[in-house]
Amino acid sequence: MDRRSLVSLLGLSTSLNASFHTALNASLLSSPPDLTVSSHPEHPSRDTAVLSLLIMLGTLWLGYTLYQFKKSPYLHPYMREILSDCALPISVLTFSLICSYGFREIKMSKFRYNPSESLFKMAKMQSLSLGAIGSAMGLGFLLSMLFFIEQNLVAALANAPENRLVKGTAYHWDLLLIAIINTGLSLFGMPWIHAAYPHSPLHVRALAQVEDRVEHGHICETIVSVKETRLTSLGASILVGFSLLLLPFPLQWIPKPVLYGLFLYIALTSIDANQLFERLALLLKDQASYPPTHYIRRVPQRKIHYFTGLQVLQLLLLCAFGMSPLPYMKMIFPLIMITMIPIRYKLLPQIIEAKYLDAMDAEH
Repeated sequence: MDRRSLVSLLGLSTSLNASFHTALNASLLSSPPDLTVSSHPEHPSRDTAVLSLLIMLGTLWLGYTLYQFKKSPYLHPYMREILSDCALPISVLTFSLICSYGFREIKMSKFRYNPSESLFKMAKMQSLSLGAIGSAMGLGFLLSMLFFIEQNLVAALANAPENRLVKGTAYHWDLLLIAIINTGLSLFGMPWIHAAYPHSPLHVRALAQVEDRVEHGHICETIVSVKETRLTSLGASILVGFSLLLLPFPLQWIPKPVLYGLFLYIALTSIDANQLFERLALLLKDQASYPPTHYIRRVPQRKIHYFTGLQVLQLLLLCAFGMSPLPYMKMIFPLIMITMIPIRYKLLPQIIEAKYLDAMDAEH
């Protein structure tokens, strides 16, 4: 099975995967551990709700506007590129200052932090019973399958042919490093890590040299070359570690609505040039205005809509299990993802011809 098939066999859109992570991160942020005790509990008001909505949408608007600024005719191209690359931190800092200093009288939800809580306290595994260890092994196996799928999916997207990467891949080494690092994190009860969408493909995009080209009558950005290095990822990870030194301030000054806008920005920017999003838009377009993409030229219109509808159903199924409030539903989420493989290769060819599926799975 090649890497391109791995991307397509799940029948998922990468933008929808980003939306899932956005919702998951938002749910985690909405219920952080209660690390501080206040004698005056805060009650949400209409002012807080309206300001939170405006701050969230403002963060999204400013970030996406600056992200698209590289396509504008203003300023020098080098300055446009800098503003586009720094769109997210500029947006977060701007609206954090606006919310913290412009609306001091309105109480906004922020992170709670307990300086007495140790981050490097090893879990007391010796107190676990044999039954608990056996249950943890079963759940760990399901989690390892999820890591395997997610890691290979994101790695395949980052190493896609259209990114024009020259250096070889390191799929097996990446999985080995993730296993070693996550083993250490598990001993201290810390969050696990793995390659994430859309962060990894966006990182490749940030290192790329792009130019506008006319393809099939449409102007689109094409990657010419990529500065392939792992130093940027290493540097970013080190800076994330140093961010612990910024607790509780100034990191606690960042309101949660700003972070919600950040997640919306990540989801929105991942939609660019996404095939599933383009096929969903075809449902609202006149047939005469369809773009001359490869799958429109090769696949009948009805088959395209069938395939799009089936992918949406798969997404709804994954969201139902992945975002369910029932913990047992979330436990079998990796199994649901695994079942997408036989669905793609056994069930879908019974509905749509294999040649049409291959055409829609391909990028060109």
